[in-house]
Formats: sequence, C-alpha cells, structure tokens
Amino acid sequence: KRAALAHSWAALPGTPSVCVFVCMRRSISRLSRSSKSERSSTSGDPFAAAPVRGPSPRGPLTRTVSRFSADPDRAHDKKVAGLPIDPAVTAAKLSLRRLRDAVDTTASFYSKYAERKRGAASGNLPLLLPDLAEWSRHEAFCGDEESRRALHTCAAQLAAIDDLLAAEHEAIGRAAAGLRGEARRLCEEGLDAVCAFELALRDASAASEAATKALRRGAAAGEAAKADGRKAAALKDEKRRQAAQAAAQRAQERSDADVVQAEGAVRRAEELLARLASDAQPAALRAAAEARQRAEDGPVASAAEGLRDAYGCFALGAARVLRGCQLPSGYCPTAKRKAPKETGARFASYVVQWTLAKRRGKAAAALLDEFAKSGLEALLSPPGEEAALELLAARCESEEAARRLRAVPLAEEAQAEAARGCGQCHSACVALSAACGEFRLLLKEWVASADEYEKREKARRGLAAKRDAAQAEVGKLSAAAEGAGAAGKSGGAAEKARAALEKKRGELARLSGEVADKAAANEAIAADLEAFAAGMAGGGGRSVRRLVCAPLRECVVAYAALCATRAG
Repeated sequence: KRAALAHSWAALPGTPSVCVFVCMRRSISRLSRSSKSERSSTSGDPFAAAPVRGPSPRGPLTRTVSRFSADPDRAHDKKVAGLPIDPAVTAAKLSLRRLRDAVDTTASFYSKYAERKRGAASGNLPLLLPDLAEWSRHEAFCGDEESRRALHTCAAQLAAIDDLLAAEHEAIGRAAAGLRGEARRLCEEGLDAVCAFELALRDASAASEAATKALRRGAAAGEAAKADGRKAAALKDEKRRQAAQAAAQRAQERSDADVVQAEGAVRRAEELLARLASDAQPAALRAAAEARQRAEDGPVASAAEGLRDAYGCFALGAARVLRGCQLPSGYCPTAKRKAPKETGARFASYVVQWTLAKRRGKAAAALLDEFAKSGLEALLSPPGEEAALELLAARCESEEAARRLRAVPLAEEAQAEAARGCGQCHSACVALSAACGEFRLLLKEWVASADEYEKREKARRGLAAKRDAAQAEVGKLSAAAEGAGAAGKSGGAAEKARAALEKKRGELARLSGEVADKAAANEAIAADLEAFAAGMAGGGGRSVRRLVCAPLRECVVAYAALCATRAG
C-alpha cells in the first residue's frame, strides 16, 4: 500500500515523495485512531462508524479477467464510488484504461499472427516445392543440366523467401512483446498513480466523516451532561444531589474533551483533504500524463517502427532473392515418397526416370493447390491490421505515435498493387499446378508406351522361340526326307515326308514374317521412346525445360514480386 501511494506523490515539489507518503499515512492513521477512541466511549451506539482502513492495492500489473475472477478495474471503481473526485482525475484514469486495453488488443492481434502454426487451417502455408528440388538433384533426373539448375534455383528461391518470412514473424513477435511488456507496464504505472490518489482520497474522506460524527456525538453527550446536571440540581436529597452533580460534571468533562479531540480530528482531516487537492491530485495527474507520454513515445512508437522494419526487411529480402541473391547454400531437401527401383527391362531406366518425375510433379501440384487456396490472404500482413492499428492510434494522445501507427499498413496504391500481385501469383500457381498435371499425364502415357513395348517384345520373343522351334523341325524333317529318298523307300512314305517338310516350312515362313513385323513395330516404339527421352533432356516443346521450368520460373517471379510489394 505504501509503495503504491508513494509513487503517486513522487512529484510533490520540495518534499521527497516517501516522506509525503509517510506523513499522509500517519495523519490518516491518527484520525482513524482518534475516531476509534471516541467511538469506544460510546460503544453502545448502533450508529457508530466502522474503523477506517488504509488504501488497498490494485492488484498485480497483469490484468487477467476471467469468468471466475473479478475485474480489478470494476473492483476499484466500487471502492471509490460516490466520492467527490475531480472529473480530470476520472478522465485520466479512463483514458489510460482505454490505452492499456488497446495495447493489449494490438499485442494479442500480432502475437496470434506471428505464432500461428503452419498449415492450411491457420492460413500460414508457405510456398515451398522441396520435391522439385530433390528431383533436380536425383540421379534419375530426366532433364538436362540447364533444367536441373533452373529447377533447383527456383526451389531454393522459395526456400529463401520462407526463411525471410520466418524472420519477419519473429520480428513481429518481438514488437508484440514490447507492447505487451513495457507499454502495458507504463500504462499500469500511470493507473496506479491515479488509483492510489483515489484510494487516499477515500481514506481521508472516511476519516473526515468519522471525525465529524465523533464531534456530533461529543456535542450530543455534552448536551446530555448539561441536562443531567440540571436534573441533579433539582434533587432534594443532598447526598443524591451531590452524587448526581458529580457524575454530570464528569460526563461534561468527558464530552468537552471528546469535542476538543474531535474538533482537532476534523481540522486535521480538512487540512489533509486540502493537501490532497492541492498537492497529491496534481502530482497524480502529472504521473499519469508522464506515464502515458513515456508509453506512447517509447514502446508504442517503437513497436510501430518494429513492424515497419519487419515488413520492409522482408520485402527487400524478397527483391534480392528475385535477383538471385541470398539463396540458401546446399539446399537439398528429402522427398517423402521414394524413387522407384530399376528392373532389367530395356527401357527400365526411362521408366524409373519418368515415374520419379510423375511422383515429384504430383507432390508439387498438391502443394501448389493447397497454397493457392489459403496461402495468399495473410502473406503480406494479418487481415484486419489497419483496423487494429487505427484503434490503438485513436487511443494515443501523441500525434507522432499515432502517425507512426497509421503508417504501418499498406497505402491505397500499395494495396491495389498487392491485390494485383495476389491475382497474378494465384494465376501463376494454378498454371504451374496445371503444367505439373499435364506433365504427369504425358509421362504416364509414355510409361504406358514403355510397358506396351515390353509386352510386345515379350510376345515377339515368344514368336521367335516358336520360329526357332519350327526351324529345328524343318531341319529334322529335311534330313528325314533326304534319308527316305536315299534309302529308296516307297513313294508314299517319301511323299509324306516331303509334305510334312513343306508344311513346316510354310509355318516357319509365317512365324518369321510375324517376328519380323513385330520386331519392326517394336523398333518403331523404341525409336519413339528414345526420341521422347532425348526430347525431355533437350530444349524443345516436350522438354523439362519447357514443360516444368518455364511455368515454375513464372510462378516464382510472381510470388517474389508479391512479397517485395513493400520494397517500393
């Protein structure tokens, strides 16, 4: 209690604040003791005033109000309700409360934005394509070196922007912590000065009222003693008259002493109230004004500058990343889905390359679709930022602090530019996702063609085996026919052997033709597969460079340009 009151009167001219505080507390205590001693003489009076207590503290600096705890502001207002408090004191108290509440609201607003968990549910979804970066470094990459470098560079630029975004959120969190800590502490400091004065005024008023009641009781007791004296003088019995007169005289002396003591208490209470009005009230108002000024010119203005610096550093960093600077060294993330294993087929290496490309393209498209749905709304600033800062600026009396707060949100032209940038970035993400989908379908078609080649080649090998078997049968039948002719067998047997030989030769010719046809068809498919694989590693229309790298570059440029909106 003493520490709270001493802070209120720290600015009294010519007297140390602690001394003033002790003197006033002692004055209030003396008044309370005198009133108590006076009431003790009339303890049977049912209307005797209760003992006067000193000012109670306002509670901790942190204002936590829940359903199960009382509001400390409301509790304090109940304590000082009905007192003749100067409207200037009440206005200063309410103004500081509004500033403190606005500080709390703004700090919570930015803390929630900075501490959001990553994911589509919270809206804090970064644009990262680690699968494309891992694909570009994989040994089964199906593009050329230029497309490999382009893919990795674009993915690294996205990772660099994500690092800048994390640093921006940390800076925003520090600005919110400054508001929640130092700015709130200064607001509470000013409120403590005003509330301590109000509590001191309440105690002094209670002491004055108790002294006035004691004076009235003393005067009433004096009148009663005089009446008792008059009654005693009318008694005829000398002994009884003397005893009654002596008792009335003693009561009159006690009442006179009580009146003198009560008059002194009233005088001291009036002097204390006068000192509170002339010295303590201006000191409390000065302390409140100084605390407000320190809060607005200090942590509030610093928080505004911290927010502007955080946004500006992010924008400038994104602009440098777009120019190819500040890329993370050794960026090589791992993919969740592993690459397929190679088999012994002729085009197994192509199937592995294309299957890997399909998987990485599918993963990238999924990330792009999710980001396009929820990752752009709160990229540059939290939604509702302008309203939140305007609330705090309206509560500030410092024009400079209000100006700095209102300068944090994007201006109208910048907002229009950001809206266009969001539209372009969204379109680029959708286009890249569509390109990845088309690329995956194209690769799926050629993987099916490679599988078809293997099936056809397997069928050709089966026909070739039959052809070889037929060739062996032809040799055997030819030898048998020649043996039958040399042995001079009957014409029927020789004719039969020659007929079987001719039949088998016809079958052999048919099988040979089918094998040749299938081999030619398979070689055509193989040539197409080889041409497609060569085209993927080239720079034509069906290359990785054209199908993936080009739309990826457009997406990264649009995203980085959006992030650099505040760079001017």
